[in-house]
Amino acid sequence: MKCLMKAWQQSESLLYNWLLKQTQSQHETEDIMQEVFLKAMRNSERFCSLKDGKSWLFKMTKNQFIDHWRRKIEIEDIDDLETVDKILPMMEQLQSCLPRVLPKLSSHHRHVIEFCDLNGMTQAQYSKENGLSLAATKARLRRARVELKQILVTECQVSQSAIGVCSFKRAQ
Repeated sequence: MKCLMKAWQQSESLLYNWLLKQTQSQHETEDIMQEVFLKAMRNSERFCSLKDGKSWLFKMTKNQFIDHWRRKIEIEDIDDLETVDKILPMMEQLQSCLPRVLPKLSSHHRHVIEFCDLNGMTQAQYSKENGLSLAATKARLRRARVELKQILVTECQVSQSAIGVCSFKRAQ
């Protein structure tokens, strides 16, 4: 526990200033700092066995900031009902284009998209069932999504804005 407190005291002001610059909010910065400290406390035994606890604190702070930012975006998107009301019908119509373009994906890309994105299989489960490492599955899924996006842009003339799908031509 002493090693955690020592590393925290040495890093706290640097972490706080970095977060404050990122969030532009004292309240959000303090919330994230609290989450990082609590996580470090929960892992204090393991923390003290690390060679460089300060690096771990910086990495955890960065990860907490990213998680906080993602949650904030999701909440803002959900709260914007007007945007949701506009996007949902478009997304439903876009689903009519998906069956037409899925066969145009390469077979291994179609397979990973169908299982992980459309059927809800976890990437870890997909990895295990297909004899792949988790990293290989994540990379394959990322490449498959890029290929799918390219096909959707070409075949369905999908265009995007910062909030997601903006428009597309309906399947003929």
